[in-house]
Amino acid sequence: MSKSNTDSKKRRVNKRSAQQRAAARKLTSRIIVGILVAFALLSIIFIFVTTNFMGSDNLVTEVAEKTIVNESINTTGFVIRDEEYISNDTKGVLVYQVSNGDKIAVKGTIATIYKNETDAVNYQKICRLDEEISELTELNNIMGSSNVGLDSVNNRLDQKLTTFIQNVNMRDFNNITNAENELISAIYRKQIITGDQENFDEKIAELEDEKAQLENSSGDSIGEIIAKHSGYFSSNIDGYENTFSIDDLSQIKYSDIKDVEPDDKIKGKDFVGKVLKGVNWYLACPVSDEQAVAINHNNSAVNVRIPYATNESIPARVVSVNQFSNEEKAVVVLECNYMSPAISQIRNEGVEILLNTYEGLKVSKKALHDDYVTKTVYDENGNKKSVESKVQGVYVKYGNQLLFKQVFIVYSAEDYVICSENPSSDVLFNGSTLALYDEVVVEGDDLFDGKLID
Repeated sequence: MSKSNTDSKKRRVNKRSAQQRAAARKLTSRIIVGILVAFALLSIIFIFVTTNFMGSDNLVTEVAEKTIVNESINTTGFVIRDEEYISNDTKGVLVYQVSNGDKIAVKGTIATIYKNETDAVNYQKICRLDEEISELTELNNIMGSSNVGLDSVNNRLDQKLTTFIQNVNMRDFNNITNAENELISAIYRKQIITGDQENFDEKIAELEDEKAQLENSSGDSIGEIIAKHSGYFSSNIDGYENTFSIDDLSQIKYSDIKDVEPDDKIKGKDFVGKVLKGVNWYLACPVSDEQAVAINHNNSAVNVRIPYATNESIPARVVSVNQFSNEEKAVVVLECNYMSPAISQIRNEGVEILLNTYEGLKVSKKALHDDYVTKTVYDENGNKKSVESKVQGVYVKYGNQLLFKQVFIVYSAEDYVICSENPSSDVLFNGSTLALYDEVVVEGDDLFDGKLID
């Protein structure tokens, strides 16, 4: 075979090899492209599924818990009462028969008068001895009673101990002494019931001897101070007693309260206290225009707190909302009838007016969304169908799924709302709402009812 034929054959073989290699490279490229496209599609499908059906790692939830919110106004209150000074023309030492805040009747004894301090002190000692003798005599009688059990005595002791501790913690000095005496009495009662103390005969005899000695060495009272009107007693004279008339409550302006000053004329006069006539007393409270509107729109029955005087909430009634000029604050006048030793002494104190109380489930505002809820209804022929409505609600974790629940908001604050736990059926589209301890979603992406989560 000639050399030219051999070269021609080699060229044909090389050409086929090149074509085969090119075809192989093309096939390989197509396979690689196919694999990449398949991988991209799988990635897209994975992202779609995880995003829409498998939830998000960034899901943040809070538990729906009960809370109570008081809508209130913080201000000051000037106390107005129908007050009458109690004077005394008899020289001597006074021993009061009533304490601050005690109710007094017409012609009731407010104080007795003694010639000197020794007689007055002895009289007070005799009164304390009478109380102790009476208490011990009552304890002796328990021995013959079959109706008093140990459980009853223990309960009484626990109650008196709790009351005493509360008075100490709250620094209620007006009631500490009385609470201490009642606690000691409860301890004595248990000693008798358990047999630790046989009786108090010997102690009673000692006290009666001491009382007899005091009576023999003391003079009788030389006079009494009698109440001319019924009401409550107060020993505090501050000069504001006749500042405002009960008949002019609706005419009180903010400037009247702001500029009020005590009456200097009463200084040096021989007053021994005053009678707070009637059962009602009043608070004149400066408020802003917005607060005045809130009170006007509110029910006339409110509650007030006066932290200095009591830890309790005091019922009150709105008598008037006085506003005579847009240039100054309004004045709200409240009527109260609660009385205590501390209340009988106050005049111008910090006051919190409680307008409304809201109770329900606390939910962050970030958790609120609008979505559709459905319900099943029947037409006039009895055919069943589903209807839907867009409502406000929250997404709740239920197992590995999100549920959308409608909410009924009763109070809204800056960053949270309070939702009714049991709203009426007419405000819920399908009767379902948020429940106590539901796990509410406050942060998350692409939220919808029925979404599957990790």
